[in-house]
Amino acid sequence: MNRKFFNLTIFAFLAFAFFSCEKDDKKPGKFENGAIVLNEGSFMQSNASVSWVSYQSDSVVNNVYENVNARPLGDVLQGGVKANGKIYLVLNNSGKVVIVNSSDFIQTGEVSNLNNPRYAVVVDGKLFVSQWNGWGQKGAVMVYNANGSEKIDSIPVGTGAEGIIYAAGKVWVANSGGYGVDSTVTVINTSTLQVEKTINVGYCPKEFTVDANGKVWVLCSGTTIYDANWNVAGHKPSSLAAINTSTMSVEKSVNLFNDMHPSHIDISVDKQTIYFGGGFGFNGIYNVQIVASSISQTPLVSGYFYGFNVNPINGDIYTLEAPNFTSAGSLKVYNSDGSGPKKTASVGIGPNGVLFN
Repeated sequence: MNRKFFNLTIFAFLAFAFFSCEKDDKKPGKFENGAIVLNEGSFMQSNASVSWVSYQSDSVVNNVYENVNARPLGDVLQGGVKANGKIYLVLNNSGKVVIVNSSDFIQTGEVSNLNNPRYAVVVDGKLFVSQWNGWGQKGAVMVYNANGSEKIDSIPVGTGAEGIIYAAGKVWVANSGGYGVDSTVTVINTSTLQVEKTINVGYCPKEFTVDANGKVWVLCSGTTIYDANWNVAGHKPSSLAAINTSTMSVEKSVNLFNDMHPSHIDISVDKQTIYFGGGFGFNGIYNVQIVASSISQTPLVSGYFYGFNVNPINGDIYTLEAPNFTSAGSLKVYNSDGSGPKKTASVGIGPNGVLFN
């Protein structure tokens, strides 16, 4: 072979390989471009799992973590958060947070020895985890560095520390009451790690969202009251509270139901419409405009959904059904106006939430 021709051929091959690698590097990861479904699993069975559901096709991958890492995830996947290329998976009964790459789900870290952890948020290189602690104890927010290798602090909050969000430069914690009743939100300074304010809201606050005006909305689920024989003796009503982040006070309250207790909240893409509903035994997903003072008594989407979330890109409502805690649950995707479902997928046991990857 002509030497000059040979050298040109080698150069062309290397150039092709180089640019091909560059192109491959820019491709999304295997588990991006899809919804990450968090499946609780069965209590005490250590069969919590993660499912991936493609946005563009009917592709579904179940048991993502177990397949990638060749070991079980843990017991009761309560919640999760995506931040800085990582996903933080909060395992309630395992007392840990598992940290994985959002692209390929390879585990990169872990926080262990937590006491009834619930949800998490990542702010300025710190991981904040809400936890109930034990029976009769106040809750806490545990603070670690974002890779999980070092504990930074433990911040006492109210009873049954539940939903947690970062908004207006603060961390906000919903004190749900845990095994009882609480009606407060704790506001934490992320620099000093001190409690700045405790705000009284409705009964049993659960989750947050932030509207177009920067107001923090908290869903207060209320609760059912039982007598000594576990007969229903009454209810604490459910409500929504909008908190002004400048004054750190409730600016507006919206009554929901006297005897029904929704567990989840999310918001539309334009942040003008609040969605709420879902939870064990609750029928429907409802919506209300942030300027409204009352709600429609007719759900936007009917059905007993254990959880739901709204896709922040296109506004689709991802609903989750858990018929029991021994067999597969299902994901149903509705349009933002409640029409559908336009997609259905079989996922893991006890699906309770969705992250959008």
